[in-house]
Amino acid sequence: MVESAKYVSSDPTYLSCEKKDCRKYNKNGKCEIRTCSASVIFHVINIRTDIEFVFFAGGFHTPCVLKTTLPFKFSNPNAPLYGHLSSIDSSATSMRLTWISGDKKPQQVIYGNGKSQISQVTTFSQDDMCGSTFIPSPAQDFGWHDPGYVHTAIITGLQPSTIFNYKYGSDAVGWSDEIEFRTPPTGGSDELKFLVFGDMGKAPLDAAIEHYIQPGSLSVVKAMVEEMRNGSVDSIFHIGDISYATGFLVEWEYFLHLITPLASKVSYMTAIGNHERDYAGSGSRYVTPDSGGECGVPYETYFPMPTAAKDKPWYAIEQASVHFTVISTEHDWTQNSEQYKWMIKDMESVDRSKTPWLIFAGHRPMYSSYNGLITVDATFRKVVEPVLLANKVDLVLFGHVHNYERTCSIFKSECWAMPRKDENGTDTYDNGNYKAPVHAIVGMAGYSLEKFPSF
Repeated sequence: MVESAKYVSSDPTYLSCEKKDCRKYNKNGKCEIRTCSASVIFHVINIRTDIEFVFFAGGFHTPCVLKTTLPFKFSNPNAPLYGHLSSIDSSATSMRLTWISGDKKPQQVIYGNGKSQISQVTTFSQDDMCGSTFIPSPAQDFGWHDPGYVHTAIITGLQPSTIFNYKYGSDAVGWSDEIEFRTPPTGGSDELKFLVFGDMGKAPLDAAIEHYIQPGSLSVVKAMVEEMRNGSVDSIFHIGDISYATGFLVEWEYFLHLITPLASKVSYMTAIGNHERDYAGSGSRYVTPDSGGECGVPYETYFPMPTAAKDKPWYAIEQASVHFTVISTEHDWTQNSEQYKWMIKDMESVDRSKTPWLIFAGHRPMYSSYNGLITVDATFRKVVEPVLLANKVDLVLFGHVHNYERTCSIFKSECWAMPRKDENGTDTYDNGNYKAPVHAIVGMAGYSLEKFPSF
């Protein structure tokens, strides 16, 4: 069931009854019963299933249905929608395109000078979601929505830092618009300009009320689209808490609709967060019900990253002079775990003559002015932080805290170096004289910002 609601009083003429309609006339043609009327406008996206509008009173907890419309059908529920691209390796000569359709038959992406690739098709079901006898699972129950079919195709034969055009779909279901995309720079080249953020989510494009709204997401997306139009974005990294669907599956499509102007034009890379993965009894590191029963399945289906296997959402990728080590804070990172061994092997293998900058990214932070287990896990810091220092990680990026914070060059909660102001007044570090990583929290992309503590 999908719910998006507006108060009729949002029309200022309603309570004052400025608009009157006659509902019953007598024999003499005079009006006997008049009612007040109002109008509200909804922004609707193609979710493939029929839509009804319900007029009700009594509030959300005790609704009294007054009138229901007949179902509205979408003209093309099988249309190919929400195409977004991501890198599959560090060469930037191949990209993965992912999109949604109501049709399970393979479709195509056509690009370049008439090249094409056939899509692989997958989906997921309610049985793939997590459930519990102790806590609600919207994903398995009242929040379920049929995801349709997710198409992926690998676009090959590209050149790094190059613009190409593409479209996707089929003659049977229709085609997307032709879209212009720019490949990221290959690993080992000079300069990279990327956007990084966490905790963005989505908000309705009308004044509707939904179950979980991240009010800043609209203005942040608008600003990023503008930044991209200026030609100053090579790629995007969204590090956890992606859509905040939390078991209300249709909201993944609201989110994909929101980011399409970004993710269809530059490489959109992601990391998993608590609101994608965590659920009791599911094998997540933290046993909170934050994913609403999704347990990472929709996330990994909509955003396939260059990972080794399903439910092992850690990977590394190089773009220009930067090596990114992207981990999952929601999976086991303790010593001798598979992920711990992987991150050590990955960072030790970095060729710093090719990619001198090493960036480590995940969702939950090691440091924050917001203390407590829900924000900072001291065990995580104790286990993983020595690995960062040993491999001379330059920058550590996290989300989870809904604000922006930055540390000094820090290790074991102590500053090992402070920045100096350059001629422009910008804080800079000389990492030729490396001391320790700098940590930045970038979880301010959509969720309501949190106030800093007084101390």
